[in-house]
Amino acid sequence: MTPRKSRPFRSVLVPLDGSPLAEQALPLALEIARAARSNVRLVLVHPILPPPFYEESAQLYVSVDLAMRKAARDYLRGLAARLREQSGLQISSVILDGPTEATLARYVHDIGADLVAMTTHGRGGVRGAWLGSVADRLVRRLDVPVLVTRAREGAGTLSAPPRIRQILVPLDGSALAEAALAPAAAMAELFEAELVLVQIVPPLTAGSLLPVNFAAGYDRDAVALQRKQAQDYLEDLGEDLRKRGTRVRTTVVVGPNVGEALINLAHPERIDLVAIATHGRSGLQRLVLGSVADKLIRGSEPPVLVIRPGKGK
Repeated sequence: MTPRKSRPFRSVLVPLDGSPLAEQALPLALEIARAARSNVRLVLVHPILPPPFYEESAQLYVSVDLAMRKAARDYLRGLAARLREQSGLQISSVILDGPTEATLARYVHDIGADLVAMTTHGRGGVRGAWLGSVADRLVRRLDVPVLVTRAREGAGTLSAPPRIRQILVPLDGSALAEAALAPAAAMAELFEAELVLVQIVPPLTAGSLLPVNFAAGYDRDAVALQRKQAQDYLEDLGEDLRKRGTRVRTTVVVGPNVGEALINLAHPERIDLVAIATHGRSGLQRLVLGSVADKLIRGSEPPVLVIRPGKGK
């Protein structure tokens, strides 16, 4: 008999800024909420205007601030009402005041949200860096999973959500990377999806422990041993997940560049969602967002579920 599991993702928070790009996080967020029977909260942080330089400008300052606040309130209320009517879900909205990232992070904690769904970009557009500053900072500081959808100019804001059938989970043998397994399994349970556990094995030169970037000089025996060890490791994890009722497939790929190999694997025709922890073997001494996770979030076509391991990991 399959063990009874607790209901995941009971509270989904979607940060918005009034732009169509930010709204592209909504279809998948609503699909998750529908499957999890959870509530959705739309959140917009009201920007803090710089104080007026001249006293004569104070009235104009107040008028502009009130007009912006009313526009934001009307936008959120209208969107929430439309989404409630279309989806039948419990959808609420709130406007917050303060610095965007810190205010959102504090609110996520205060209301006990267990999933944040957002796009890589909002009002600033997609012509700058691939990962927008707000999404970037939230991924780095939130302790709950963040579902990051790649924003696309010209895409519909309420288009059909992707079908979640295959979830890629990159691992490297570390407990930090394994922090992605529980949220990924919870997502797989919601959609009856299959987890694809993958480990990238860098090739080694003969007589060396250093990975190489070219085909010649591979130590075939060393690579074969590494591949076998990685496969055994993934199968052990997979067997434990299968006992809990999760469908699991495992794969080991030999390649010199872990980030590129994962992006190639995360092709939308094969993979519908990627779940990755923000740290791996490099541990917590590096930047909060690990280099492999960073490349995957910026380059992956499918949405990425980003998990920040707890402080005790």
